[in-house]
Amino acid sequence: MDKREYEVAEGVTWVNGAKVPATREVSLTAKEATYDLSLNRIWPKGSRRTKSAKAPAAAPVADGSEVGPA
Repeated sequence: MDKREYEVAEGVTWVNGAKVPATREVSLTAKEATYDLSLNRIWPKGSRRTKSAKAPAAAPVADGSEVGPA
């Protein structure tokens, strides 16, 4: 599977089950990126969105806790 580079929104600390590196860039397959793309937590590297964009609200998960910034 081909991987693509994505930039991560400020305030997002985890993407696809892994801690976001200091570079705020991750390499994911299309399938791995689907969830975070749908929440606007990541975007393709080099797109018009900037790193200074605010992170979206936390998303609920199955156990009732939240993922992302509170």
